Amino acid sequence: MTIEIPDFVFKTSPKYTAAELRLDVAVSLYERKKFSLARAASFAGLTHLRFQTVLAGRGIYLHYSIEDLYTDLENI
Repeated sequence: MTIEIPDFVFKTSPKYTAAELRLDVAVSLYERKKFSLARAASFAGLTHLRFQTVLAGRGIYLHYSIEDLYTDLENI
């Protein structure tokens, strides 16, 4: 699927780039639990660690449930 973004989106704020738009979309989809961390990072063109740093900078917590903790503890 291809989505066309009108030029005015970038003209209204000249320092806003296509890469920043992709990052904002990725963060939004992750925050709304539509994308996993891996998918959102890939969509944004970032490593998992860099994407986690972006999330932390925006005050967004990782989706990590108590069940995830128990699974991780069992796997250790």
